[in-house]
Formats: sequence, structure tokens, C-alpha cells
Amino acid sequence: MNHQPCLARKRILVIAQALAAMSSLGLSIAPAHADINLVAPSRTIDPAVPFRLSLIVTAESDRRAFSLPESLVVTLSPDLGATARVELRRETPIPDKIELSPGEFRRVDYVGAVPPNLRGRVRIDAVDMDAPAMVVQFSTPRATTTAAAGDAPGASTAAAVTTLPAPSESDPNRQGDEGRLSFYEPMFAVVGPGIDANAQFQISFKLRLYEPADKTSRGLLDNLYFGYTQTSFWDLTSDSKPFLDTSYAPGLFYYVKNTDWQVGGNSVGVAAGYEHESNGKDEAKSRSIDTLFVRPDFTFGDTRDFYWRFSPKLYAYIEKSENPDIQKYRGYGDFRFTYGKSDDWQLTLNLRKGTMASAFSAELQGTYPLNRLFPGLSGYLMAQYFTGYGETLINYNQREPWSLRFGYAIWR
Repeated sequence: MNHQPCLARKRILVIAQALAAMSSLGLSIAPAHADINLVAPSRTIDPAVPFRLSLIVTAESDRRAFSLPESLVVTLSPDLGATARVELRRETPIPDKIELSPGEFRRVDYVGAVPPNLRGRVRIDAVDMDAPAMVVQFSTPRATTTAAAGDAPGASTAAAVTTLPAPSESDPNRQGDEGRLSFYEPMFAVVGPGIDANAQFQISFKLRLYEPADKTSRGLLDNLYFGYTQTSFWDLTSDSKPFLDTSYAPGLFYYVKNTDWQVGGNSVGVAAGYEHESNGKDEAKSRSIDTLFVRPDFTFGDTRDFYWRFSPKLYAYIEKSENPDIQKYRGYGDFRFTYGKSDDWQLTLNLRKGTMASAFSAELQGTYPLNRLFPGLSGYLMAQYFTGYGETLINYNQREPWSLRFGYAIWR
């Protein structure tokens, strides 16, 4: 008697039950070959109640064994606002290691608390785990529904082991992908007392030109970005309220957020490439430079708390004929120091030193997440202080005694 059709139907039934359970949890199903999925109880999350996530592990065609972490660390990234890092504890009473036969699956629940000020669309990424990211809505739900998937019996035969590692303390700053279009330099608008340019705003973004199949690739083409930053200075005190100067800075560069090199227990990021900067004017008011740059990014401390970040940008001029002495005032590097917490206040100090003895500039920026004051409000309060040479490109060789501005930042 041929039992193959019966066995095939049973296997299809088990897989269908697993897919139905994941679908009832409000998330799309991962690609067919994925065996680790992270799901939420619904697409709408109430931040006032305990936060639960479920880890779904499956064995599709081969017997598999899984080592399950006792704690699960995830990053919660709103569309606009500070990223929060949350640690969830395993709630399901289950052994640290389970084995599954082909077609079986197991759901493991984790629970913890999230910042009550989170609102809106939030991306969830598991840290140190190859599970697809998800997007949920953080707000008080009108109705909450949950579904539980039944546990399948474990397999008793030997199986290849896949380990789901516990969160790595050696790399606490690791986060999920940013997406193909993302922020680059800070984006803000500020206004306040100064000499001439009493208002400033800046927009900046970067675009990943090619999306690789392997997210961990370090290849040149896989990590090639186009970046653009535009900075405008505005005189609001004059009758005609003119723009004193605007600099346009497109660039093409290689960028990886986490390299294999670690300093102080944290992965080092790096960007390197070409950048053009000009003010778009002609004749005597025209200013432009072309540079090649390299910018490593060092992090010191645990980014779940207050930490330090150092990001020096070193460059060489390959064209500066319209302002041949600009290195006297700008030098050959920008040095950025940041101290703060990802979901709290931050201070950023930007320093430049020209080759001329008296030429320097310093800019201090302070930011504070608005959703800590008004839950659901995106962006940051911002204060900015500048002194020195070269705040505007057109007046790169003139010293600005001081300027103090306050405003709003979309990104910091």
C-alpha cells in the first residue's frame, strides 16, 4: 500500500497551520527558505502594556536544532525620532535547545517594556539575529487580537544545529539596515542672534545605489552611495531678507556601518569617496572645491546608555582654483565628537583647524527628542553655537565672532 500521498498531505497540513498562525499574527510571511521569523501579536501596539514578540523557528526540508537565547534585544526605530533599544526576556517555558523535524515549527514568546513615548510607525530589528525586520504602529489599539500557534513535538533523531546567539555585548551599537534612502548629515532649521546669517537650514540624504542580496557584503558596488547635502544661510533682519549663501555638496562614496574591525568592543564604520562643494554663484562670488575623503566612525561605550562617538573626516583637495588658499582656513579635516544617548539628549562638537595659526572654527550642537516631552511628536529641539572661520563658503576667509541659534531638527 502506498503511503506517500498520505504523508505528503500531512506535511502540507502542518506547514499550512504554521503559515496560518503567522498570518493571524498580522505579518507577511517570510521567503520560503527563511527559518527564523520575528512576529508581533498585531500590527498595532499599545506602548502602555507589556511588549511581546514571538520568535517562529521552522524546519522546512531538513531536520534542524535551534539554541534559543534567554533574552532578545531589538531596536525600535520610528520614522522620525530617536532609536530605542529594548531587551526582552523569554516567556515561553521551553528548553534552551529544541529539535524540529521537516515541516515542524515552534513559537517562542519574549516580553519586555518599551518607552511609553513611542508613537507612529516603528521598525523593529532583532540585534545579532538573522531575522527579517518588521514595521508596526505604536498607538493605543481599538481592538487587540492574538493568536497562538500550537507546539509541534520535537524530533528525536540527530540534526544539524543552528544557533540563535544571545545578544552580543561585544558589539552593542549594531543596528538594522537603514533602507536605500536614508538620512546623511543632520537636517535642521535654526534661527537666532549673530552677525549676518541669523538663520540656517540644512537638508541631507544618501541613496544606496545597489541593493545586494548579501546584507553582510563588503563589496564596493554593494556599498556604493550617492549623498547630497544643502546648507543655506539666511539674513532675516534685512528688508529683503536675502539668502547670504547656499552650499551644494553632492558626493559619491563607499560606506559600511559595521566593519570587521572593532575598537573598544564596538564595530567601526567607514565612509570614503569623492565630494564636490560649491555655492552655485558665478564670477567673483563663485566658490567651489573638490575633495577625496575618508571618514571612520568610532563608538566608545554601551549605546544602550550614554556613550561617546568620534567621527573624523579627513580630505585632500583635488580642485580649489576659485579659492586657492582655502586650506589656510579650513585645513584638511573635520573632527566630530558626540556624547549622549540615542533616545535622550546629545551634544555634538565639530572642530576645524586651518594651516594658518589663528584659523579655527568650532560648532556646538545640542539636541533633545521632542517625543520625550510630547509623545507622538517627531524630531528634536536644537541649539547651535558657532565661532571661527568658514561657516559660509563665500566668506571662508572671514572670521565669524559668534552666532547662537535655536530651532528644530529632523535628524541629528
